[in-house]
Amino acid sequence: MRVRLILAFLLLTPSVGGCAPVLARNGPSQATPAPLVRGTETPTPVPTPSLTPPPMPRPTATPFPVETAVAPPAERLPNVALDVELFYSEHWMRVRQVVELENTTSDTWEHVVFNVPIHYVPSAFFLDAVTITQGEAVATDVPPFESITVLRVPLARPAPPGERILIEMRYRVVVPPVSSTAWPPTGTTGWRWDLLQAGEWYPALVPYIEGKGWHTWFYHPVGDPTFYPLVNYTLTVRADEGITVASGGPVAGLGNYPGLSEDGAWRFRLEGGRGIAFLASDSYQVLIGEADGIPIYSYCLPDHVAAGEAALRIAAESLRLFSALYGPYPYESLAVVENGFFGGMEYSGLISVTDYAYATYPGEAPSLLHALVSHEVAHQWWYGAVGNDQTEEPWLDESMAFYSELLYFEHYYPDQVGWWWQKRVDQYRPQGPVDADIYAFDDSATFILLTYGQAARFVRDLRTLMGDQAFFAFLRDYYRTYQWQTVTADDFFTVVRRHTDEDLSPLLQAYFANPDH
Repeated sequence: MRVRLILAFLLLTPSVGGCAPVLARNGPSQATPAPLVRGTETPTPVPTPSLTPPPMPRPTATPFPVETAVAPPAERLPNVALDVELFYSEHWMRVRQVVELENTTSDTWEHVVFNVPIHYVPSAFFLDAVTITQGEAVATDVPPFESITVLRVPLARPAPPGERILIEMRYRVVVPPVSSTAWPPTGTTGWRWDLLQAGEWYPALVPYIEGKGWHTWFYHPVGDPTFYPLVNYTLTVRADEGITVASGGPVAGLGNYPGLSEDGAWRFRLEGGRGIAFLASDSYQVLIGEADGIPIYSYCLPDHVAAGEAALRIAAESLRLFSALYGPYPYESLAVVENGFFGGMEYSGLISVTDYAYATYPGEAPSLLHALVSHEVAHQWWYGAVGNDQTEEPWLDESMAFYSELLYFEHYYPDQVGWWWQKRVDQYRPQGPVDADIYAFDDSATFILLTYGQAARFVRDLRTLMGDQAFFAFLRDYYRTYQWQTVTADDFFTVVRRHTDEDLSPLLQAYFANPDH
């Protein structure tokens, strides 16, 4: 059936503010006929309502000059094209992935390495063919997994600096069921009766460290066990008629369905993405808005339209505020999608939020929906544009995103700041070092509830020590300096010290296991 389309263009006033098994050869039959595609008739849009913007609280920081957005360095980034046949009702997909990359280092490469988180799930990932092309040199190989999620692809010949490499992979993904009580990363790729979510579902390039080689890590299902470089992504999803697909960076849209093409395929393009995800449903309702000229798409289930409208509004408010506080929004659009497990997730140009926050939305602030949407929107700056190793130094993006929730409440709902500290931090009695890695924890719930709150307290105390003017100047400088790069703790504190002469030692001793920054 067709999704109901709701055009809700928001008119908002300016504001500030995881040993690998032997490669399996079974799995779904490759002879399954191609799925039917969605018909191409154009739905009739619902007229746009005129909304009167509510009054906006005064900003909590001095306004900064408007800056021009800085585009990612797309020309020399790897290009990854993902062509997906999605068998929605059977819960699997057949994928052709083409990776084009240039050796931009001074080292000679023998391999190219990928991280495949979905291979951590038994009988979920089936690699059928790999072809490597380097000029006239061609190799075909299906390499075994080096570890549970590390796939090292041998090249056809050593690749010297400047050589271009093309790798084509064909594989199948059997999407496992997801529990509504699962904490990410368990269930980032999963299905339930009314939706399918594909988060960490494809072989993703790992970073290459000059002079050291490909950076790999042991997959541990806690938090966000990933560390990815910038990549230009193209995603095409072909699904049965009546299935709506949501992802970051939709290419146009037929009849205001973001990403839907005339041939019935859903197409998306992201330049400088850390990762690309998609969600699909035969029930999604689509709401469309904008903020600062950035299109925002909200996807919700039929019983949660009011919450979907609120998620759209909260995302727009967050985008405006964080653009003013940090710097211009880094992507060309934003999708906010209701998911099917107990967590929120960030991807480039897309955030997904637990259906629990939608189902429990009380109709007004404060709510879990306000906190989670603002948190995940902030990740577009802290994770998306400014990247970090989320296995070893997860605090670098999570502290910023979590504290951004507070900044959101300070600006829009200042009388609810006490609620935020009690409900999001203090009731969980956070403890331990802020700079703990994911391997220090056995489960995501403990990791999140203990470390996120500590991170918020650290940023609070850093702000108090620096003072608001210096603190917000630091945030903008940090973003401007490291946009489209990856950072470490040393980078963070280097920029802090540009903006304060205060002694940071007591703060570092109080919150960090390694205070030597």
